[in-house]
Amino acid sequence: MATQGTVRSESTEAYVPMTEDVVHIQGYLHKRTKDMRWQKRWFETNGCFLTYYKSRKMTKLLAALNLPQVGEITLLPENADDPDNDGTLFTIELKSRIYTLKAPSRKNAEKWVEILNQLKTSGTVEISSSETTRVPTATLDERTEWKKNACFGCVWCC
Repeated sequence: MATQGTVRSESTEAYVPMTEDVVHIQGYLHKRTKDMRWQKRWFETNGCFLTYYKSRKMTKLLAALNLPQVGEITLLPENADDPDNDGTLFTIELKSRIYTLKAPSRKNAEKWVEILNQLKTSGTVEISSSETTRVPTATLDERTEWKKNACFGCVWCC
């Protein structure tokens, strides 16, 4: 179930709202399943939560990870013995489960890890009103964007 009052933009362009500034990252990533298959999912941060959906257009929330309560968020080094690990994988530890996610590029994976670790540590990340970063990838569907968004008022980060 989506957070009440949340509107997920159809636009692929970053925007600057007239509200409290918080870094927001969103985009398609592949999530490794327990049986080692890959599922393409739409991921986005909402305040101090990392949420994901089956696709960008879906409103049914599949999961919400409370970033201040997760363990390590780590970029994995490239591994020639693992054909899936071309330097674009990162992990998020959550109790006894480890989420393995695959970004479209190494640079993109590095940015996800950087932003998620910042949100994990501080819950919110203040940025200047003129700062917006977008890392382009091969296709529009796989573009990952960083933009400002209002914090959703969770008790852990606000």
